[in-house]
Amino acid sequence: MQKVFLVRHGETNWNLQMRFQGKENIPLNETGKNQAQLVSQRLSSEKFSEVFSSPLLRTLETAKNIAFARDLKPQPVEGLSEIYFGNWEGKVYTEMNEKEQKHVDQWMINPENSVIPNGEQFEDFKDRVLKSYEELLAADERKENFVIVTHAGAIKVLVAGILGMPFSKINRLRLSPASLTTILYDDWKNAYLDVYNDTCHLAV
Repeated sequence: MQKVFLVRHGETNWNLQMRFQGKENIPLNETGKNQAQLVSQRLSSEKFSEVFSSPLLRTLETAKNIAFARDLKPQPVEGLSEIYFGNWEGKVYTEMNEKEQKHVDQWMINPENSVIPNGEQFEDFKDRVLKSYEELLAADERKENFVIVTHAGAIKVLVAGILGMPFSKINRLRLSPASLTTILYDDWKNAYLDVYNDTCHLAV
């Protein structure tokens, strides 16, 4: 069976502050750097031939730990970057005005039917993430295992797509920094969610 490893980037200070990061190029904090090393160690016994990553700094920093351990280079894929949160980027909920908070409330309940002011709309985000993923699977009829380091939103979209769950419910999926999710494909290209949000490697 083919296995795809989906890794969420390590922790940033904005994660701790619960700020909307989106397309902002926020680096890993010290905890996040340590988490990147730990997830790399977790994958040391696995077989994979390529490492793909969102081009944002926090994902590339995480991906480099995984790739360099195998003498590989992470390959940036623009379509795997996080959703652009527009007016919300860099803010926490309590810093927003009442109108902005109502928009966030709607997005948290049902992102598929919500609007991000001056941001990327969910349908566009979902389509580009799924398209990028399918292109990686299909490239040269790729059959080898590979790693994708990306963001919570992107992994949730991929899992929802594989399970056939409503995209309106993806915010009910919990995904921790530096967590590991794995997808298996059989010879008929049927997809199976094998592991979700595994953080055992961080418990040291």
